[in-house]
Amino acid sequence: QHFSRVCADKEFFPIMANKARRTLYLIVAVNIFVYMNQDDLMRWFQMFSVDDGSIVSMFASMFYHADMMHLIFNMIGLVIFGEKVFVNTKSSVWQSPYAMLLIYLGSGICGASGLVGLSHFFDAQWRGRMHKNRHAVTCSNWLCEKVGLNWMTHSAADIYTYLFHADEAIALMHFKFVRRIGASGAVYGVIGARLYTSSFSIWHCTMSNLEVLFLIGDISREFSMSSINLSSLVEGLFHGDGIDHTCHAIGLLSGVIISAAVQIVARRRSQNSCQNEQRQNQRIER
Repeated sequence: QHFSRVCADKEFFPIMANKARRTLYLIVAVNIFVYMNQDDLMRWFQMFSVDDGSIVSMFASMFYHADMMHLIFNMIGLVIFGEKVFVNTKSSVWQSPYAMLLIYLGSGICGASGLVGLSHFFDAQWRGRMHKNRHAVTCSNWLCEKVGLNWMTHSAADIYTYLFHADEAIALMHFKFVRRIGASGAVYGVIGARLYTSSFSIWHCTMSNLEVLFLIGDISREFSMSSINLSSLVEGLFHGDGIDHTCHAIGLLSGVIISAAVQIVARRRSQNSCQNEQRQNQRIER
């Protein structure tokens, strides 16, 4: 591992760091530009909704913000953590603009796609509830089928389900059709990259105690307020703060996973660089 660190130090290129910094601030500039022209852009590119689920709306929503404070806090977080992940590193792979765009855009897309996947899970829970209530009033006698009794009892069971679980039905419909702003999901992907690189990358510095305390509190809040079933979906709709914490959590996890893939590429390139250097040294000695 010590030898790997020595070789990694030789991969540091100030030019690549400058490219990474320019890419980072380009993303910030694009977010600011989109916010300043957001009303006009929304006429052409609608905000993402689970029911829509199009890639274009997912991509557009990654640059939309609710208000000025939302934009400011997101950009501050993006710059602080982006600098530590993509600029202040000694790996040319991590300094690559492609790595930054992959994590930022990939986390944003994965955050929105994760919501689409969750909607199918919530649908399955709702169908299971309806099937359970139907099964409770199903008559297995042949005469019941003959006279259509089961059709009537199943209809009554469906009405009962919608009446006594109306809050879940409303929360599910809201989850599917509400328009979402997904910029924070992409920013949380960069935070996920910071978590991963701080723990597993030899080319990055570890987090300070202040960073650790902040992220523990923030991430714990995001996961505790995320919707994982119909009950938590209802809680989030009627007693939540209007923030899509589930998208934040999925974006964070996506950033960690994508960072693991980038780290594999960086490690292999470092190993190849070390092997080439060893061969050159051996040739010189000969």
